[in-house]
Parts: sequence; structure tokens; C-alpha cells
Amino acid sequence: MSNQTCGAEQLELSPEMVCCVTVTYGRRSELLLSVLDAVRGQGVGRAIVVDNGASWPVKEELLARYGNFAEVVEMCANTGSARGFKAGISRAMEVGAEYIWLLDDDNRPKSGCLDALLSTYRRLRLDLSADCLAVLAFRPAAFSDGGGVISWNRFYPRRGAFMGFHIYDIPYKLRRRLPWGGARVNETLPEVVYLDTGSYGGLFSHRAVSEAIGLPREDFLLYEDDREYTSRITRGGGRIALVTAARVEDMGISQPARRGGETSFGVFARSDAALRIYYGIRNAVYFGACCKQCDRFVFLINLYVYLAAISMRAILAGRNDRCRLVMRAAKDGLAGRLGVNPEFPL
Repeated sequence: MSNQTCGAEQLELSPEMVCCVTVTYGRRSELLLSVLDAVRGQGVGRAIVVDNGASWPVKEELLARYGNFAEVVEMCANTGSARGFKAGISRAMEVGAEYIWLLDDDNRPKSGCLDALLSTYRRLRLDLSADCLAVLAFRPAAFSDGGGVISWNRFYPRRGAFMGFHIYDIPYKLRRRLPWGGARVNETLPEVVYLDTGSYGGLFSHRAVSEAIGLPREDFLLYEDDREYTSRITRGGGRIALVTAARVEDMGISQPARRGGETSFGVFARSDAALRIYYGIRNAVYFGACCKQCDRFVFLINLYVYLAAISMRAILAGRNDRCRLVMRAAKDGLAGRLGVNPEFPL
């Protein structure tokens, strides 16, 4: 990536210069429309919506409601988030978009979200070039372990952690379940938190970032594809700045819900979503073992402890099939067998 910076020049950047990219599927029209209303209300100049096999007439309804504001890219079937966002980013670049803001179709930006992102972006561009910087909106649910408690190891996961789990964090995980453990969403947070990886939801950057690092990898299909994509920014010397004043509300639920304070071990053990378990575990294993800069030995220790915990919960729940599924997914991830598994079609 380039070391050229903006210097002390005033960066020309306004909401109408921003193109929002989102991907929708299934029956999520109400969620999508709420997101599009929000971004248009914050001054976004254009939206690219990837129809990833939605079961409603996306193109016709968006044309009637938004006119030329929203362009639809039709994929004809659910091709996964990786291919969907790849198509959306590609289209945004084709139509000349300079600034691209990625959002999931259930990520509704709260009032002032885009202004906060742009303000921080302008300031950080004084020291970083366009191809080295991305800013990310803050989704409290993504950094919370439930009950409104922020888990700081989700901002700064230990090197070698697997899906946020590290054996050194076990004492912390026990402590934060106490009434006085952890920090809450309504407490003061740093204005900017620098991350090693990020999500699609709320990611804002100049098109130069995608020109420098490439597009999302289709073989990830779904899950961890956003982390792999954004990891290329920081591995290349760039920065991802989480802007805590730029708030995004997660309206939908994309993963099996936790019951009370239940851990992810229990979620995987009881969930009937075999597709989510397989691709989630497989891709996380591959990403951690092959894409992250970490001690592979430490990573494997955390992986096997995590898998052992899931297996124990599954066996106790009478779900030996879940135990076998998780082990198979981990084996495929370590072997680098990515792409679509015919046994788990989307």
C-alpha cells in the first residue's frame, strides 16, 4: 500500500459522494427497506443492492420506491455473502463510486452515523493514504456477550484465539459473568478503536482500498469472509478504525440465538442449523490456521480445546451428530477444502 498521505489538505468528502452496498436474500424486505430509508435520510448519494436469491420482487419494488437511488444486481440464487458483496463492490466501482459504505441488509445506521464516520475519516486521512484506511461503524451487539456487556477481548482478541476463544481468557470469561464484571454499552468508550479485522456491516472506505487488496474471496462462501477481506487491509500496513460514535443497529438475527448467558459451545451443540455450523467452523478454522499472522501451535491448542468443549456439550445434549459435524468442519478447514460443500447447499 502507498505511503502517500493527504497532508494538511482539506479532504473533499460529503454524504452524496458515498455509495452504499448491501446484500439481501430470502424474505427480508422490511429490514432492507428500513436500511435504505436510513442511508438515504443521511444523504447517501446512491445504493447498490445485491439480490442474492430473495423471494420477493426486489428490483421492481425498489424501483417504485426509490427510483434511480437504488440499483439492483441480480444473482438469481443465494450465492453467499462473499460472492454477494464481491458483486456489489465490483458494481459500485464500475459505476464510478469513489467512496463505498458496506452494510448488511439488517444494519440500520442510527442518526448521525455517517457524519461521524466521515468526520473521523477526514481526520485520519491527514496521516494515511486512501488505500490504507477504512473506518467502521460501531455495532454494540457485535461486541457484546449479551445483557449489554461489552467484551473487550472482542476488540483486542489474543493472538492465536479461535472464534474469540483463548485459554488465557477463561478467568476473564468467568469474571465478566459476575454482576460487576465487564463494561457496559452506556459507559464511556474510546472515540476510535483500531482493529486487526472488521465486518462488512458498517465498513467505509475509498475505492482505492478494494483496488489495493482485491475483492472478497468467493471460496469462503459465507462466514469469516468479511474478516479475511478486512485482514488484508491491516496485513498490508493499513488501519481499520472503529468509530464508536457511529452507531448501527442490528435488526435481524444471523446466528442461533443464545439463551440467557449461554456460551457459543451450547449454541453449536443444540442448534439445528447444520449449514451455519459447518461453514462457520470450517471457515474460522481455515482463516485462523492459514490467513492470520499468529503462532499456529497456540492457535491449534485453542481450537482443540474449543472443539472438545463443543463436543462435550453436544454429547451431553444427546447430539452426537453435532459432534461429528463440528469435527468434520474443522478437518475440512485445516485441509483447506473451501467452496460449496454439496451436502450443505445454500
